[in-house]
Amino acid sequence: MCQSASTESDGTEGLKLTKPEKLWTFGFVNLLAFDIVYQFGAYMTNTIISIYAVALGATYATAGLLAGLNPGTSMVMRPITGLIADLFGKKTLLVASSVLFLLATLGCSFFQSLALLGACRVVQGISFALRSVCVVSLAARVVPAERLGSGMGWMGLSSTLSTAIGPFIAESVGSALGYQRSFLTASALLAVGLALAVLFKNPSSASESVCWASAGNGKPARTLSKGSFGWSSFFYGKNAVISVLAGLSGVPQGISVSLILLAAAQRNIEGAPLFFTFYAFAALVSRPSMGRLADLVGARKIVMPLFLIELMGTTVLAFMSSTGMVMGAAVLLGVGQGA
Repeated sequence: MCQSASTESDGTEGLKLTKPEKLWTFGFVNLLAFDIVYQFGAYMTNTIISIYAVALGATYATAGLLAGLNPGTSMVMRPITGLIADLFGKKTLLVASSVLFLLATLGCSFFQSLALLGACRVVQGISFALRSVCVVSLAARVVPAERLGSGMGWMGLSSTLSTAIGPFIAESVGSALGYQRSFLTASALLAVGLALAVLFKNPSSASESVCWASAGNGKPARTLSKGSFGWSSFFYGKNAVISVLAGLSGVPQGISVSLILLAAAQRNIEGAPLFFTFYAFAALVSRPSMGRLADLVGARKIVMPLFLIELMGTTVLAFMSSTGMVMGAAVLLGVGQGA
């Protein structure tokens, strides 16, 4: 049984005072810093891949395909990476995901073959799926139960900050020095993320889902439970509806991040990079506040209103014809999907 609060005695027999556990522990800060740096590198890569592909001679359709390979692969792999994360150490997989994304981003910098770029994007998608599962699982271990909503709200700031600054840096470096240098810059950040993943320490209460049994020689032998690869390992029926909604919610955000600059250029809209700034600002405000609200009233009561706000944002984005519409859509998506 997990204990989420410590108790202190004031000297009176039978009287104990409950003291809430701290949110800002070393483990939480370490994990948050890792996720910020990792997603910083990821958003830098995702934003410019379509422009880089067109510069290499790809058609718009091919550029869109390359942009979508990362989120598409991540979506397909999540059930599998979820099972893998249950069978192996979360920190080990966190480090592995960092290595994979770093190598794939370096590949984007050195490869000019569209096929090899596509392979790198697939590897990035696998890495992103691993990271997502591990970060959520580890966050639940380092955040006190009564502060979970607030903790996940702060964890959400990783994508907020990376969305606000990453694309701007990638586009600035790419325009001035070439997009290959943007990939190298992202790789340098991902190397820092790898170091943070190595430094992360598993909570003392962390336990893995792998069963350990005696091998007969005094050494533990790793075994898998009988139902490890059953249907229940991949599918949790009680969360089916909310999971489908969450998956669909991620689609417009992934499309906008990957293709907003290219689409705006086609429509002769200036100031498209402002999309990332306004999205990030809206999400920066909404995520912690919605996290606190979820702690008070429950997440299910605020999910549907946020979906409706996101729907409004995607509608504005679909018909965008000016910088003002781009900024308005960004605010709606930042509040709706961002939170």
